[in-house]
Amino acid sequence: MNVFGETEKIAVQDKHLVVALGNFDGVHRAHQRLLREMTAYAQKIGALSTVFLFHPHPQQVLNPNKCPKLLLDTNKKIELLEQQGVDVIFTIPFDVKFASLAPEEFVDKIASELKVAGVFVGYDYRFGCAAQGTPELLKELGEKKGFYVEVIPPVVFKETPISSTLIRKALSAGSISRAKELLGYWPVLKGEIITGEKRGRKLGFPTANIRIPGELLVPQNGVYVGEALLQKKHYLTVLNIGVHPTFGSSSQELIEAHLLDFQGDAYHEEIEIKLLKWLREERKFKSAHDLIKQIRNDIKAAEKIYGEIEEHRLYTG
Repeated sequence: MNVFGETEKIAVQDKHLVVALGNFDGVHRAHQRLLREMTAYAQKIGALSTVFLFHPHPQQVLNPNKCPKLLLDTNKKIELLEQQGVDVIFTIPFDVKFASLAPEEFVDKIASELKVAGVFVGYDYRFGCAAQGTPELLKELGEKKGFYVEVIPPVVFKETPISSTLIRKALSAGSISRAKELLGYWPVLKGEIITGEKRGRKLGFPTANIRIPGELLVPQNGVYVGEALLQKKHYLTVLNIGVHPTFGSSSQELIEAHLLDFQGDAYHEEIEIKLLKWLREERKFKSAHDLIKQIRNDIKAAEKIYGEIEEHRLYTG
């Protein structure tokens, strides 16, 4: 996998490219179909399969107050794109000047200095100033400029086209199983472990306090079963997202993860957690004793759920 900024495209300048255009937030099942067809076509004609990622997200530039929370950070997105067999990723700086390009100028900009042999987009892809460019216009421009254009139809789940918006709704409702069906993999949270109040340690259940970048989506408040990846090892995890009502509600949302069998400190390290199931809502307990009893029950439930998932993995391969 090679990741290039706009000024480093000389490395592939003399090679034919097949390009996938889109935000690819979530790299969900519809994105995966587009990427499969794009990479297959690239292999067929002996070209490099390529994705153009615009950074930051266009809505963060054009309409920051209404920009949706993102499902993935850039690094995780690149990792998932790599898993789909993409050869090269260009990260293209997106700003107001770039956003003002007419659709024809947009196509000229991405194709003028590169040997683009094909472009793949989703059925609802829009480009250029005020999103005036449509897949139909892209096909016309492709015919004029000599590159192939393929428009991928929607991938439907229960009669509804799969989209990042649909996945955000599922996660905001705590529906992990639905999000997984739409994504094609367990949804993930990534962040940095920071210093907390060490209240979990005092209760006998030390937790990692996690800071999630502000542009990323945090699922519905509650208690979750998860699998954490920390220091290259996996740990069954009970995750709490909420405001700690038992100890006086926090003024901000907190994310705490109890990693079973983890020993030691990991402050300022990156942690990634696969969300496996929403267990229950966050609620206020009468005493710390009652909370400890509930945490023990949560851990038992998590162990049972995790065991069932592991058994399914072994059975299905």
